[in-house]
Amino acid sequence: MADLDRDVARKLDEIVGKRFDEDAKHPARRWRNAVVKWVVAACLAVGTAALIVYTIESHRMPPPAQMPPAKPVTVQILPAKPP
Repeated sequence: MADLDRDVARKLDEIVGKRFDEDAKHPARRWRNAVVKWVVAACLAVGTAALIVYTIESHRMPPPAQMPPAKPVTVQILPAKPP
């Protein structure tokens, strides 16, 4: 059984490395890493929302009260040519 445990530990170290065991032994490090990930994710979410709002607001048309008055268009209706 001890040989099997050593083989599993050796294979795990080959694949994952020693960092896998180090993080498991230090719960404070795991919590810090998790908190950092959440803070970064929250900052990215707020930044993305701000970018979307800015893009929508910058492409919005001005309200009709601020638009210049439309110029009148004169239409001349010509009589039809007799056949």
